[in-house]
Amino acid sequence: MNKIGIGVDYSNICKDYNTSYLDRDNKDPATSKCMKQVLEWTQEFLSELIKNFDFKMYQLHSEIPLKIDDIASKRFLFYSLEKEIMLQDYVLQKEYVQYDNSTAWAEQNNDSVLIQNDEDGSGLYFFMEANSSMHQWMLNKLQRFSLDEIDFPTK
Repeated sequence: MNKIGIGVDYSNICKDYNTSYLDRDNKDPATSKCMKQVLEWTQEFLSELIKNFDFKMYQLHSEIPLKIDDIASKRFLFYSLEKEIMLQDYVLQKEYVQYDNSTAWAEQNNDSVLIQNDEDGSGLYFFMEANSSMHQWMLNKLQRFSLDEIDFPTK
């Protein structure tokens, strides 16, 4: 297993807003504007990733393909002071394979991307095989961002 994680902080998308204040229940105009920018960026980025690698999107335990809106949603991307955040894993791959957990994904699959949300609602994590074409594509696509290299979590 040679997985690498790329962390994308929302501050890369909303350059004029302190993203530590994002809360999906906040109706402040500046907060709403930043969340909209993050939602739009997520839609565009995932659309391009899915198209380039001919992927479908799945939850770890469900063979029903998901829509990009399932990830590009306030519930997945942003913390809520009232509801906290539901931590979830999504897999982008060509065909459905069931995994018991994210560790099983890491051990069994080299040709897909695992997407996790951040427990603080401040970013997204993309895990993939190190030095793969997906890894290189993401680094090129996100070169204007300040990226964090994330260790793969062992659950």
